[in-house]
Amino acid sequence: MNTGADTNADTNAAKLKSLLTRLSDGEDFDTAQKDFITQFESVSVHDIMDAEQSMIRDGADPKKVQKLCDLHSALFHGRTEAEVMSEEKRKSDAGIANIPEGHPVDYFVRENSALEQIINRLKISTLQKNKEKVTADLATLRKIRTLYGKKEELIMPVLDQYGVTGPSEVMWGVDNEIKQEVSRLAKELSTKEISDIADDLEAVLKRMTEMIYKEENILLPTALEKFTDEQWVDIYRDLFEMGPVFIEEIPKWKHGEEELAFRKETSSKNQAAEDESLKDGVISFHGDGAASPAGKLTIAQLRGILQALPIDITFIDADTTNQFYKNTDKVFSRPLSSLGRSTYECHPVFVRPIVKALINDFKEGKRNTYERRIKMGARDVHIVYAAVRDEDGKYLGTVEIIQDLSKLSK
Repeated sequence: MNTGADTNADTNAAKLKSLLTRLSDGEDFDTAQKDFITQFESVSVHDIMDAEQSMIRDGADPKKVQKLCDLHSALFHGRTEAEVMSEEKRKSDAGIANIPEGHPVDYFVRENSALEQIINRLKISTLQKNKEKVTADLATLRKIRTLYGKKEELIMPVLDQYGVTGPSEVMWGVDNEIKQEVSRLAKELSTKEISDIADDLEAVLKRMTEMIYKEENILLPTALEKFTDEQWVDIYRDLFEMGPVFIEEIPKWKHGEEELAFRKETSSKNQAAEDESLKDGVISFHGDGAASPAGKLTIAQLRGILQALPIDITFIDADTTNQFYKNTDKVFSRPLSSLGRSTYECHPVFVRPIVKALINDFKEGKRNTYERRIKMGARDVHIVYAAVRDEDGKYLGTVEIIQDLSKLSK
């Protein structure tokens, strides 16, 4: 039975969905905004998310909703519950102000504050036409890729498990557009003047500011509402995998440290018992004279060999679940929480069909390998995806092998 509050929330979400659909159909923005201001004195961040997700459930193309994302922010700007109150009260109502120091939400807010400082510096330097400062801050701003990566890999997949798919279907796509635009502008500035990129720079800085708003008033409060303590501890642990971005160091979370210490103690005991039972374990390989392995290795030797190999390895089983990784060079981040998770959840929505098609080709025997070579800053990276099969040719999974070729010339 719905309460009055539930009914009101449903009505608000329906009205919002109607406004967003009108924008999607090409209606003039100013007209829609006037209706919004008339109909709403304030609006819940949950109503905003419900309206967007309802559009997707009804068949709206997530890419089209993504294109509306910045219009959404402009539509709601200054009229949501969060923005009609003071900054302190906004954070308190969103559940952010009372978060303990070092909690992942506290971490993201700190990073966003540091990011805002860079954005503000860039605005000033652009007005002053100070190319040296703009160049330096744009170079720093390219690290947004890492900060967005933390959100995409640590927060969004868990929300997906709760049925909140909007962020990964919409926000992730906007993140990619911002990352690409920042990278493009940083490169172009080396051969152009500030005036040549000023308008585009202003636009992307505005999008980044709006993204901060969406994170702190929609994404993170929703995560706080749904995630368990264990999930937050997992996220805290994995924050350190990619290191700090715009702040100097990741603050310690007392509760998180205590939980991780307890886990480590328990894990060490279990590992010791497992090592004892496997200490005499030997794996035999019966080579057929071709390229198959031959000989035998102890478990300890196999572990040592894997650790010594100058490559990063990820294994995805036949059910497309991430089961194993060795990430020595950290060409790409590999948070522990990705283990046991569908590999599709670790990719943006628009990339998932490509990954699925490749794995299906492996499963059906249409191909055995796929290779690509990419540049990542100063790194020259070689990536191999290969089907893993047993002696009878049965598909067991896919292995991803990554090598930083730039190391070979050093």
